[in-house]
Amino acid sequence: MEAREASMESAFETGLAAPEVKARLRRRLTPPLQRARSILLGVFAIVLLIVAILVVVIVFLRIKGAVDTLTSLWPAYVVAGLGYLATRGYRDRRLWALGLSVAIGTGLAGLGIALIAAVFSVEDADGNRAFGIGFFGLVLALIGLNISWALARGWSWFTELRNVEGPAIATVEVLEKEHEIADLTIKAGAAPVVPIIEAIRRDDIEPLVSVRGLKKHFPIVGGLLRHQIGTIYAVDGVDFDIYPGEVFSLVGESGCGKTTLGRTLLQLTPPTDGKVIFNGFELEDVDPEDMRPLRRRMQIIFQDPFGSLNPRMPVSDIIGEGLYAQGITNRAERDKRVEDSLEIVGLRRDYTRRFPHEFSGGQRQRIGIARALALNPDFVVCDEPVSALDVSIQSQVLNLLLDLKRDLNLTYLFISHNLSVVEYFSDRIGVMYLGKIAELGTVEELYRNPRHPYTVALLSAIPDPDPRRRRKRLVLKGDVPSPAAPPPGCRFHTRCWLRERLGNPEQCVTTEPLLRVLDDTGHQAACHFAEEINETVVQETAATQSAVETAVAE
Repeated sequence: MEAREASMESAFETGLAAPEVKARLRRRLTPPLQRARSILLGVFAIVLLIVAILVVVIVFLRIKGAVDTLTSLWPAYVVAGLGYLATRGYRDRRLWALGLSVAIGTGLAGLGIALIAAVFSVEDADGNRAFGIGFFGLVLALIGLNISWALARGWSWFTELRNVEGPAIATVEVLEKEHEIADLTIKAGAAPVVPIIEAIRRDDIEPLVSVRGLKKHFPIVGGLLRHQIGTIYAVDGVDFDIYPGEVFSLVGESGCGKTTLGRTLLQLTPPTDGKVIFNGFELEDVDPEDMRPLRRRMQIIFQDPFGSLNPRMPVSDIIGEGLYAQGITNRAERDKRVEDSLEIVGLRRDYTRRFPHEFSGGQRQRIGIARALALNPDFVVCDEPVSALDVSIQSQVLNLLLDLKRDLNLTYLFISHNLSVVEYFSDRIGVMYLGKIAELGTVEELYRNPRHPYTVALLSAIPDPDPRRRRKRLVLKGDVPSPAAPPPGCRFHTRCWLRERLGNPEQCVTTEPLLRVLDDTGHQAACHFAEEINETVVQETAATQSAVETAVAE
């Protein structure tokens, strides 16, 4: 209850309302239950293999004893069949699946221990036969104990939602229906009647994507036993909304968590904590089978046009793979949609039989865009889609993305470190530093009136296209701290020029600043002294820097 109240208070302070959740997707199994299910499915597969071998022996080799052996193994068939049946109830949290799995685990463990005890209790037994029975008993005991131990660690999975009130679990049929409605909306050419920023300020539209307290931590393992010795805080508590039809951009230095945030938002990597709500569906460590229908509406354009395309597959298979995974098994229909996707991004329809090495970098990126658009998505994560391209090609790809956004009513999460590109491409911008949002606002507000010292330093690094105009750059001192050991309080205080100017106040070290609303435009910044920043302060600070610092930075 206290955590929920703190979350609501944080949402109020940042100006973000609690998102409406109309349904949840089922979460993926916990690691212990995944192990238990894998063991049960492995036993089922081994029994099927034994049956197949015996059938081959009976049919082709006609060995007399094989039939008796095949019929005598009926207990193994029963156990394997019950184990497979139990795994079918795991995703739906069926208590009978838990009970059946416990019975199989304890039964196998008990049978194995009984066989081992029988070997040691019989005197003058045949040595080879005794060894075989004992070894078989040991294998059964280990399998049964492993299943039982995994179930003992993960049994709460089956009961944790039974006494909790909340949104219903979304079914595949509901997700398919939602996608059909979205397809009709796109085909109808629906678009916001008023500019997106004005609609957001007046609360005329609901967010398409809501992120609350999202975290993604990676363990650092080491030592002889490979135990966890640390944690990388790649994304550490992020809150924002993305509205239909807008381009929301994330900027920041390399290593600040932009790409990890985009991949975690799409559930390509399971989050450590926090929530992602997409069009009312709560995504929280989602089961892959439940996520599959929703992935038709959420796609990604990867940064590297070379590494994101399989060099051994033709373009028709690269783009058509996602269509096939979504149930479009008719080859003619799939090829037609692949050719349509290529034509949309400005490539010829007869390129489908070519391989990636036959294209230039810009053409390869267009193929990546065509792959993302083949399923008619609503939301696309653009992970630095132009950073690996020549400058002459970048503008073509950016204009293509803007045209597709307008024609298909798409919503973008645009990840980049090029502030000039972001200014041209975006509606709203979030500035990230060490896994957190430092500042968030519209393009006009953030470029005209930055209110976080990190944003000010980033904007001062943008080169001026006019060589006759030279401005003093605000240089940040020191290196970016390691995400495995972020500084306490404000994460930027070790390099903050504003803190140095204000006499190094202790509050920056002891208290972490919240992302708070600064004015009626919705401009937000995570800085205790954001109100102290203005053009005069920035110019005076830049003027005090030595010529050596400026020259090294440039």
